[in-house]
Formats: sequence, structure tokens, C-alpha cells
Amino acid sequence: MFMKFLLTVAVVALIWFGFRFAQRLAMQKPAPREPADSAAKPKPRFTPEPDGESVRDLVKCPICHTWRAPNLGPCGRKECPQ
Repeated sequence: MFMKFLLTVAVVALIWFGFRFAQRLAMQKPAPREPADSAAKPKPRFTPEPDGESVRDLVKCPICHTWRAPNLGPCGRKECPQ
């Protein structure tokens, strides 16, 4: 009975110290660097136009399960209600 307890404690201690060792290695590893080209360029950002045409509400078709703008009409399938 005592040997089972010691074995359990040893396994838990091995896992604990292994995890701490892995964390220490991960913290020492340098962060990946981005190339200078991508760091200098600003990332593209979506800005909606004031007229509202660039942003539309979409509706889901119950038959074909696609999301479409209501003013686009049917998707081309004969059973599509839009």
C-alpha cells in the first residue's frame, strides 16, 4: 500500500517538474520576428462607405442554406424561394 502511494507521488512530481521545465524552455525561446517589410506596412482595415452599399444585411435561405442579400434574387435552384 505504501509503495502505491510513493509511486503516485513520484509520478505526480515527475509530471509537475516536467511541466515547469517545459514552461522554462518556452519562455527562453525567442519570439518569432516578422520581416521588416510587413512591420512597416499598415494592415488593411475595412471601413464601410457612408452610402451603406458596402454593408448589407444577409438572409439565410431555408432550402439551400446560403446567406445572400435579399435584393440579389434567387440563387438559381428551382426550389429556392428567394
